[in-house]
Amino acid sequence: MAANKYIDVVSPNPNAVLPKDYKFNKIQHSPKVLQIENGMLAFDFEGTFIIDPTLDETGRFPVSATTYYKISTKDRNRMIKHNIKI
Repeated sequence: MAANKYIDVVSPNPNAVLPKDYKFNKIQHSPKVLQIENGMLAFDFEGTFIIDPTLDETGRFPVSATTYYKISTKDRNRMIKHNIKI
């Protein structure tokens, strides 16, 4: 896990909603993700950097990503394949 309290996110797309640095003050702790790394797929949910869409923002309770986070099944599957290396 990063030693810094914040994670910097920079969008490569100049037309993106967050074209400049954006700081998250909380990172979801998931037992399925062994290490937070650059290039992980994630999104902001109420100020928390979500890296595992199968768990709530605390990383303790299973949720349905499509109903709880309102993300598509395609995005959920991409995040799981890319971030969870078990």
